[in-house]
Amino acid sequence: PGDVDKVRYVLKNLARDWSEEAAGERAQCHGPILAELEARLTVPGPNEGKYPPRVMVPGAGLGRLVMECARRGFDTEGNEYSYYMLLTSSYILNHATRPGQFLIHPWMHNNNNHLSDADQLRATPVPDLPACEAGIQPGCMSMCAGDFMEVYGAPEQTAQWDAVATCFFIDTAHNVVEYLEVIARCLKPGGVWVNFGPLLFHWADGEEMSVEMSLEDVERVAATVGLDVVKREMRDSLYTADKKSIARQCTGAHSSLRSSGEAVTAGWAAAAKGCAAEAKEPIRKVSWDMAQSTLPYWEGIMRLG
Repeated sequence: PGDVDKVRYVLKNLARDWSEEAAGERAQCHGPILAELEARLTVPGPNEGKYPPRVMVPGAGLGRLVMECARRGFDTEGNEYSYYMLLTSSYILNHATRPGQFLIHPWMHNNNNHLSDADQLRATPVPDLPACEAGIQPGCMSMCAGDFMEVYGAPEQTAQWDAVATCFFIDTAHNVVEYLEVIARCLKPGGVWVNFGPLLFHWADGEEMSVEMSLEDVERVAATVGLDVVKREMRDSLYTADKKSIARQCTGAHSSLRSSGEAVTAGWAAAAKGCAAEAKEPIRKVSWDMAQSTLPYWEGIMRLG
């Protein structure tokens, strides 16, 4: 059963990372990261004789953010631990030769909030843009398999990276302090860490060790390891959302839910269940998936002093 759940998760992430349907969702989370990298890093011209900035993408998943960074001229390395993600990303990055080459059915295992059977069973073409057509310079994109702490905590990784870009990643840590220490150690002097995502700590409800911290405490720890906050914003973002679900269609109900103010003021990692409880019963029923998926996320840019 655990393997089946992971395969379902990978299928939804394939749709999120590699379908045209999810371009808007990617724009919400990848867009701010890429914009900050382009604003803060300079890619040399072809005749300048300089190496491009090096960007590390931990928790790379299926590799779309890695490819987008490489498309912009950065020497980009993704890091991923999950065998399911690595196997799938390797296939989609190395074996897709044309847009829409493969058809997946990412929503067929979810029985909630479908307008029709056809919507639930519909096919989603992937990829929308194969890596071979992305205009990436040879040698500018790679993937590294392994545990982030083990790989990048090694001495040879010290001060090797111009930027670290994390998207929905830092709350996967058992101890987020250790993640921050490794990120700071890997950055070159003046290097930047661009982060987008919540603090929904993955191990909080399990039996394994988990250190959960508020955003305020994360920033305090970042300062102690030499990272200075340059910019902080709150943005809304979806995550593996079904574009054709009832929740996504009922934008009016979603607006009514958020207009209570609870989803906005309860905190940037507010509990979706708590937000829905403030709304009337009919709104909660049609908007549950939306409330669960759309939360304020933290976009932070920190620079190593």
